[in-house]
Amino acid sequence: MPKLSIEQRYPIMVGDAVIASIILVGCGGTGSFLALHLARLAYDARARGLQIALTFVDHDTVQSSNLGRQNFVPAEVGQSKAWALMQRYNRAFGLSIAACSEPYTAEMLQLAAPERGHYLGLVLGCVDNHLARTAIHQALVDRQRYQNRWWWLDAGNSRHAGQVLLGNSAKDRPVISPLGFCTELPWPSVQHPELLLPDPTVEPQPVTCAGLAAAQSLMVNQAVAAYAAQYVYRLLALRNLDTYATYVDLQSGSARSLGICRPKRRRKKAA
Repeated sequence: MPKLSIEQRYPIMVGDAVIASIILVGCGGTGSFLALHLARLAYDARARGLQIALTFVDHDTVQSSNLGRQNFVPAEVGQSKAWALMQRYNRAFGLSIAACSEPYTAEMLQLAAPERGHYLGLVLGCVDNHLARTAIHQALVDRQRYQNRWWWLDAGNSRHAGQVLLGNSAKDRPVISPLGFCTELPWPSVQHPELLLPDPTVEPQPVTCAGLAAAQSLMVNQAVAAYAAQYVYRLLALRNLDTYATYVDLQSGSARSLGICRPKRRRKKAA
């Protein structure tokens, strides 16, 4: 059976119409590199008469230990990560990216939404702990009436490997329409429930990005950010996305993706 594409429920319109509202949660290791790709996508969309509304969210500030591994420069040390990236790409591309230097909350879904029109909402989670992912998960649970509009893409990594997971539903299997389009995919937290649990391999105290830096590959954040950006690009620009999970391993040089397909029918038990 051929792979199925995600249905575009909200058709692209011309004339400065907002086609997508994207909230990037976490502007550290992976998020700081993904921010550049999102700005490029927004710039390319504007050149075609379309608009992508971008919001960067991160309550942390740039530390000297972030330099080299995250997408920041010495002049930005001490600044809000979200604010620094917003300023940089607004000036570079003439965009109107918004920034929030506070922890992510459910209300941000509504604040980042256009006042009117049809658009696709996408929360990009580039966070490094179960508490932050739980906040994203709970925000979507609290606003389930928006679940067919708001999608969640989680981009996470370990030392040398990472994953990109996409979903918009609490259901545990894809939902395929009679026309063969995928309308619902399991949230990342449904695909991998362990994302909402403490990591048993680390100490109980909070672990920062700086604390993990010595153990991580220097390239893993950029690699995961590139795959996440490709998901957004195929979803919004090419409109041919046919995968919902990708696993990358830099040690082996491999990448594996799960294609969207019609769930197998469950066999009825014999009487």
